Amino acid sequence: MSLPNYPAAARLQQLLGERYLDEPARIERYELLERGPRGHTAAVLLPQTEAEVGEILRICNELRTPLVISGGRTGLVEAQRPLGEPVLSLERLNRPLSFALADGREFVWPAGLGIDGARDALLAWWDALGQPATAGASITVEAGLAVDALNDLLRPLQLMFPMAMGSTSSASVGACAANASAGANALCYGTAAHMSEAAWGFWGKGEPAGPCHAAPWAAPDPQAFAINSAHIEASWGLLGSQGAFGLITHLRLRTYAIPAQREAALIPVADMVGAMRVLAAARQRFGADVEEFEFISRSAMVLVRELQGEAFRLPFAADVDSPLYLLLQIKSGDADADLAGSLYEFLAGDLALPDEHIGYAPLPALKKIRHSITEASNARMRALGGGRLSFDTATPLAGFGEYLDAMRAELASAAPDAELVAFGHAGVGGAHLHVLGTGARPISAVGKALSDLVIDVTLAHQGSFSAEHGIGSKWADEYLSRTPPQELAEVKALKRRYDPNNILNPRSFGFDRLLIA
Repeated sequence: MSLPNYPAAARLQQLLGERYLDEPARIERYELLERGPRGHTAAVLLPQTEAEVGEILRICNELRTPLVISGGRTGLVEAQRPLGEPVLSLERLNRPLSFALADGREFVWPAGLGIDGARDALLAWWDALGQPATAGASITVEAGLAVDALNDLLRPLQLMFPMAMGSTSSASVGACAANASAGANALCYGTAAHMSEAAWGFWGKGEPAGPCHAAPWAAPDPQAFAINSAHIEASWGLLGSQGAFGLITHLRLRTYAIPAQREAALIPVADMVGAMRVLAAARQRFGADVEEFEFISRSAMVLVRELQGEAFRLPFAADVDSPLYLLLQIKSGDADADLAGSLYEFLAGDLALPDEHIGYAPLPALKKIRHSITEASNARMRALGGGRLSFDTATPLAGFGEYLDAMRAELASAAPDAELVAFGHAGVGGAHLHVLGTGARPISAVGKALSDLVIDVTLAHQGSFSAEHGIGSKWADEYLSRTPPQELAEVKALKRRYDPNNILNPRSFGFDRLLIA
């Protein structure tokens, strides 16, 4: 096959050999995202060593060849859609490297083991040491290792990397840390950046980067943001920077004990202000053992019911119809504690809920409801045929309830025919908002006006129009127009310092325009 017409093609192909993909059938999956229009690329680059990553960046800087970085390809903010650029994926950098106990004893994995072999080797080493305490242990892995694969390694030692989201089978730990992904249990553990002790890699200009450190998680002041990917924390370096300045190639992660017990319940509430009172009461009662606090709107629950059909069950004695439902999950490190009894006392006593409003069910059943919402929204969108607007917003906890109640009212007034599906991470002030149109009234006809309305309402409540999904190119215009000039100047300076040729994801954050301005 003839080489594509861009300056770095020959040298990149020479460097990578068969891991330089240019056959249409092999690169197609890198052009197709879960959402949004298809991209197009001439080549996909699959380095399998850190040295190769560094050399790719040096070649691309020398020959001014921009790259689009491939992660989960969800398309949530369109950062991974190539428009002619080569795609760089770190999926081959997926090895566990070492595991270290708090006292310094370390296990280093030999090369060539699959996940099953790596898990067995770690367990054998730990057994040979007499199964010492694992509190404070860390694990160092390459960035392309999937979250589920990481947890497969840790589980025999009763440890975990606590990312809770629907895509952990494909999401890599490096991408999660680079994006400061939150997930359902960020209330308890923070984002993936907070779960990282250190990260190493390369700046966009090809120079080594790291170690980079993020602050350990601490519950934020209720008046402050818990998650806000519209702001880059410069001191964190590669962590939380969304691949704007460099690439993580390996990182050392904190590990956490798998709780001895978990209990959860679904709780109906009338509005989000009331929901936040439930959170305050739960934190007062259970403290840091509140592991998740999610909200699900009635419309989201209806769509899950439609998706699951006869298999769907609301975990109430009667079919409780409520404007909102809360998923409260608590944990305990004590296997003998009466955690179920404590949760019931809280619900029936502190909250004075009648038994028919206490939705007990096995935790997997409740999680299935929560993690089916996006799929259910997708099915409804296809059935209506009018498209969808998707938003990922956040506010400080202190005003989150008032914000969501105001957002529902504003959208109902501006677009009474549209359907709003709302759900998300109430424990950290994060909301996912899906606005669905119909075939008769497609959302595209009012898309710009509704996007402006959602962002205006969010900013009026001191919120962020990008909680955890990042900016990408989807929100680049809003980022450029709504970010304070001083902050734009700081981000521009970081880009010029670490990626002056705009090699990495050139359209994310609107850098293709910001660097010219």
